[in-house]
Amino acid sequence: MPQLIITNTPAQEAGEQINSIIQEHTGDVICLLSGGSALDVVEHIRPGKKCFHETCKQAVCEKSECRTIFMLGDERGSREPETNNYLQLLSRYPDHPILEHLIDTVPNVNESLKDFSIRIEENFFSILTALQNPKIIYVLGVGTDGHTAGIFPGESGWFRKTYQDDLTYVPITLHSLTIDSRASFTPTWILHNVDELIGYVVGAHKQEILTQLNTEDKQLNERPAEILKLHKRTTVYTDQQVEPT
Repeated sequence: MPQLIITNTPAQEAGEQINSIIQEHTGDVICLLSGGSALDVVEHIRPGKKCFHETCKQAVCEKSECRTIFMLGDERGSREPETNNYLQLLSRYPDHPILEHLIDTVPNVNESLKDFSIRIEENFFSILTALQNPKIIYVLGVGTDGHTAGIFPGESGWFRKTYQDDLTYVPITLHSLTIDSRASFTPTWILHNVDELIGYVVGAHKQEILTQLNTEDKQLNERPAEILKLHKRTTVYTDQQVEPT
């Protein structure tokens, strides 16, 4: 199990860790967010940072190239405000400073899930390549079935085909997601490109999956939340006691 922090204030402490990473990194930062309960963390994120440009004397840099970019790491293929993660974030935190640098992940009218995924990936990489020494953080929640972000458990053949190793951001269609189809970064891309994972797993209904993660190993297709254990630098925040191995 990665570093596990059990606290009465998991959202606040996760946000404070993200703030420290942003502040201490010499370069730009991309912070990928997850929907659902993981949006609790957003309230505590403060994207301001001291400038890393030698020629800038300001305490907080106003240069456009000195910044933290935010994006939902997985998205729901819907334009409905109650369903789309981006629109939920806007509704919940309408005055939050991260909105100034938040990538729009709302599908266009009549846009297919595949075309949406291609467009978001292209936009993401166009921004990423313009940044200086970018560091990538990803906030991940975990479902009771072991899914995380838009990475769902499934038969190994389906999993390999859906989350292909040579792809970055992919459409996900399952019979159980006919209304709530997703697009998501792939596990391989996350493991190879994300510098720090922040797990946010709260509530009594998540205690069992946390204990399972801590006491047994499974294949990634069986329980995608294994990515928290496979990644080289992960911190998990929870308000639940977890049984030891």
